[in-house]
Amino acid sequence: MILIEIIIFVLGLCFGSFVNMLVYRTAVDYKLENKKFKVKGEKRSFCDYCGRQLKWYENIPVFSWLFLRGKTKCCHKKLPLSYPVVELMMAILFVVFVFIGRPQESPLQFSLGLLIIIFLVFSAVFDLKYMILPDFSSIILIIISFLILLINKENIFLFILIALISSGFLLILNLITKGKGMGMGDVKLAIFMGLFLGYPKIILAFYVAFIVGAIVGLILMIFKKAKKKSQISFGPFLILGILVAWWWGEKIVELIGL
Repeated sequence: MILIEIIIFVLGLCFGSFVNMLVYRTAVDYKLENKKFKVKGEKRSFCDYCGRQLKWYENIPVFSWLFLRGKTKCCHKKLPLSYPVVELMMAILFVVFVFIGRPQESPLQFSLGLLIIIFLVFSAVFDLKYMILPDFSSIILIIISFLILLINKENIFLFILIALISSGFLLILNLITKGKGMGMGDVKLAIFMGLFLGYPKIILAFYVAFIVGAIVGLILMIFKKAKKKSQISFGPFLILGILVAWWWGEKIVELIGL
């Protein structure tokens, strides 16, 4: 059993490294990051600052960051702390999914579940860094949720209705706040939430997102890290709500009687 946990953990670390790479390259494509160099064969990992292709020992999740003391080997510039944090977070989520979420699905559904975690983490990290939820990530999540509905032979039209209501709710908030309190990326992510979670888990997901978001916002204001009119990424809170409702939703819903 310990061997399985180790394998899942290492797999999570590897996909965490993939997410870090995807965040950077998406930011470059969106012109949110400047890349002043050209890399031959960009399928391989390269230095964020000078473009030199990395050696294998520079590309080991978490351990390379620790070994190099958080700096690039070539130009000795600081590497973001988010790199090992994201890799560890992905590894932990993989382990939680396998052993606490206790998936009873087929290998296909299990693989789709891992894909959902990967793109949820990607969306959360990207939104935290750039306050944008990339459309392609939300579209992939929506497609996966449709596949799961087809596999489970669920009432697709009912889930579509829930998705439209969920998205419409956030769209109203977007219009009321003129995009400052809720972005269109959150509105699109809510489509996936409704399709994937259904009722009543969607209510739990929103509840967790709004409560945790309010608490974090209050803490930031107390420590003067944000003001009343400061914009805070809401996507990560929605994603936290998704994970809670996905893995523990049935027990919580039964407990509170939703």
